[in-house]
Amino acid sequence: MLAVDTLTPQQFERIAAIARARWGLSLTASKVQLVTSRLSAFLRKSPFTDVADYLRHLEHGADEKDMLVFFDLLSTNVTSFFRDRAHFDYLERELFTSIARGNITLPARKLRIWSAGCSTGCEPYTLAMVAHESMKDLSGWDVQILATDLSNYAVREARAATYTQDTIKALPADVLARHFDRAGAGDSWTVKPHLRAMVKVGQLNLMEKWPMNGPFDVIFCRNVMIYFDAATRERLVKRFAQLLRPGGIFAVGSAETLAGMNVGLRSAMPSLYVK
Repeated sequence: MLAVDTLTPQQFERIAAIARARWGLSLTASKVQLVTSRLSAFLRKSPFTDVADYLRHLEHGADEKDMLVFFDLLSTNVTSFFRDRAHFDYLERELFTSIARGNITLPARKLRIWSAGCSTGCEPYTLAMVAHESMKDLSGWDVQILATDLSNYAVREARAATYTQDTIKALPADVLARHFDRAGAGDSWTVKPHLRAMVKVGQLNLMEKWPMNGPFDVIFCRNVMIYFDAATRERLVKRFAQLLRPGGIFAVGSAETLAGMNVGLRSAMPSLYVK
């Protein structure tokens, strides 16, 4: 059994080097205890004898599937429906309701949204709910929400779109009834087909080439860039900005900012920007 204090500084630096090279993650010394604890739990159930054995495998013998298992060990999937509610209120007021009233006209009645770093899916399904509630009549509209994450676990859960009672407890009863079905006899709930049809879930490493060309009307990348260093964050935001249409909306986490970045986006409210 791996003890919590057996991760040496040299081993942590090797782990940090893999995370930086593969996924752009910046693991600081503050993450040593978290990484050690998660490795301890993983190694107890793995065929590897110790940390040294596992690191040799990662550096010399691991395939992409193995590396994604390792990424799951390092990543944290914290999410909830309507997290940072002010962002969704802004979209309802400035985009969806304006579209419904004819104040905003989009080519071919297409609306494209990207939830980058979607975790287990609460964010993209919240976006779908707000669009559905605000625009009322979606007939004749092509609304597509792309939801991406690198984590195997997050992508699997987002595709399943089934959530426990604890996850959906903050949703008003009428919203729950309109957009969720009870899953079997348990206390879980599944997103209804009319919302699931709007959301396409895929796996994506933000550090690699992106298959999509845009333009997007909205991009959410919230609570993702806190794991990157400043240079990586600016490069990533520039890539996002290139895929936004003029007037497109870009949201980051409440603890994140684009201050000091020259990326062609202006602040509309805290942690939300417009191209």
